[in-house]
Amino acid sequence: MTRYFFHIRRNGETVLDEEGGEFASLDDARISAVNAVRELVAAKIKRGLMILNDHMEVRDEADALHLVISFHEVIEGQLKR
Repeated sequence: MTRYFFHIRRNGETVLDEEGGEFASLDDARISAVNAVRELVAAKIKRGLMILNDHMEVRDEADALHLVISFHEVIEGQLKR
């Protein structure tokens, strides 16, 4: 199992995921990250906000970047579960 962290990049700043989660594969982490993006966007929409310019970075414990997930691409359906 590998621990991955889902950091949010917003307006040039990073919101760090300090806990992370353990996943059997990078694909499992990607699926979880896409679902997390959907939940974040839904919560913002319920409050009348839109955050489609944000990105989620999936990094490991060594801070190596493995994936960058665009909120816009998730909502447009370009990234599937």
